[in-house]
Amino acid sequence: MEILLALAAGAAAGFGLAAPLGAVAVLLLREGLAAGFRRAAPAAAAVALVDTGYCALAVTAGSAAAPVIATWGPVPSVAGGLALMALGLAGLRRPGAGGPARHDPAPAPQGRRRFSLFLVLTAANPATLLYFTAMAAGLYGLVAAPGAAVAFVAGTGAASWAWQLGLVLVGATLQGRVTPAVQLGLSRAGNCTVAALGAAALLAALS
Repeated sequence: MEILLALAAGAAAGFGLAAPLGAVAVLLLREGLAAGFRRAAPAAAAVALVDTGYCALAVTAGSAAAPVIATWGPVPSVAGGLALMALGLAGLRRPGAGGPARHDPAPAPQGRRRFSLFLVLTAANPATLLYFTAMAAGLYGLVAAPGAAVAFVAGTGAASWAWQLGLVLVGATLQGRVTPAVQLGLSRAGNCTVAALGAAALLAALS
């Protein structure tokens, strides 16, 4: 019973972190719309991997890691904000962005690049680790046993991965159901949102 409770708590924590529609979620929707489900799936896997890794770190050494993260100050947030602004502006400048997906002559390297990009973007947000540190501290009695801790981390990873894949699937579903003009408009709106969220994160970090 303890394992099942820890698994359910981990799933709830994963959904609680992933559900708010932030910059990474918008980027996943855009990836699904532009590249399709299969090619964009590595991006979803990267986000879920970081969530799972931060959750495992928080459960095993959260009390020690959180103060270290706090000493970094605004640096990670500034770097993440600049990266998001660069991605949004680059997407707006790309000719025909959001049009029908073209055949990718090298799907494997593209998949690795998407995976690496989303891995870095997600890891650049230390708030994820702090979130799981607070969650693990509040549920200390539940995740104290090794088996329960593993179940909690597994539930978090599964929930995050399911949510991120769902975002990619929504984008990919729109790909074949809307006109190229609507795709272009959605892509531009997504890129503007990503750039604006990046600017907001940068201003918040500097203030």
